Amino acid sequence: MLATESAKLLLFSGGAAILFSSLLGVLMLMPLQAHEPKKKAGVNFKHIGAAHLDWIILGLMQGLAGALIWVFALDVSLMVLGLMIFGGWINPLAYVFKAFGVNAFQFSGGAVQQFAAALGGLSSLAIIVAWTLILFGAYQNW
Repeated sequence: MLATESAKLLLFSGGAAILFSSLLGVLMLMPLQAHEPKKKAGVNFKHIGAAHLDWIILGLMQGLAGALIWVFALDVSLMVLGLMIFGGWINPLAYVFKAFGVNAFQFSGGAVQQFAAALGGLSSLAIIVAWTLILFGAYQNW
């Protein structure tokens, strides 16, 4: 895929992640008001807050990846773009699972916990593979 199109896709995805996280941040304000309990309906908002910040960080990560692709004129595959976008959007779900009582940071327990942990591990691996390929390509074009 052309460098400019790849960069646009990652920049758009990163911007969308930041917008999504911003909307989530506004929604988080409502149950966290002084008259509301900190934990409502079995949801731990501390972990939702962690996911909120993670989506912002990973949105910025996607934007940086797009900038590197554009600056170094990298011809990256759809697989690399897919890995970066998948990792950027799915990785924060580990915190969302944890907010609802499922420890996605430990591969044990029942099927839901194992699925959540596997999803977190796969999304982390996707990010690492995508960054490795992007940085290797940038180094070669330096």
